[in-house]
Amino acid sequence: MSRATAQAVETADKLVTEGVKQGRRAQKKLAKKTELTRKELKKSSKAARQEALARLSELRKPGRKAKKAAIKAAKAAGESKRRGKKDFKAAKKDFYAAVTEAKSAAKGTRGRRKWPWLLGLVVVGAGAAYALRSKQEPPVAPAPPKATPPAPKPAEAAKPTPQANGKAPSPAPAPAEKKN
Repeated sequence: MSRATAQAVETADKLVTEGVKQGRRAQKKLAKKTELTRKELKKSSKAARQEALARLSELRKPGRKAKKAAIKAAKAAGESKRRGKKDFKAAKKDFYAAVTEAKSAAKGTRGRRKWPWLLGLVVVGAGAAYALRSKQEPPVAPAPPKATPPAPKPAEAAKPTPQANGKAPSPAPAPAEKKN
């Protein structure tokens, strides 16, 4: 950790632990330190990228001309052209291995983060559980008791009921009940 970073962390920690209300001066001081830290990190990352690019360019230099030169050297040494090509293929394989190694060194050792996927799955699962839980229908309440028909009005009771040939009228049929 660089000196500026350490100072910025120390200042922030000090302000948090003291619990003091931050004044304008302290805010400016902290802002200046964080700006310095940011600039320093930017410079160091830029330098690291340039170094990696320089190494890559050194590794990429041998190309077609190198192949021709290797074949000519093999011919001059008295070896066959075929042998020179085989040697060049082996050298090329080594070269590509070195290039991939340099690329991985330039990228750094940062691996893929797997926890965002896990977090996403947990959120989706929680959302699904909530949706299913909220869609459940409330339990069906038992049917209310059937209402008794209202008592006949006193005016109707006072009326004389007509008798047909001395027979009492049959009571009115009850309304039909619905079956579910």
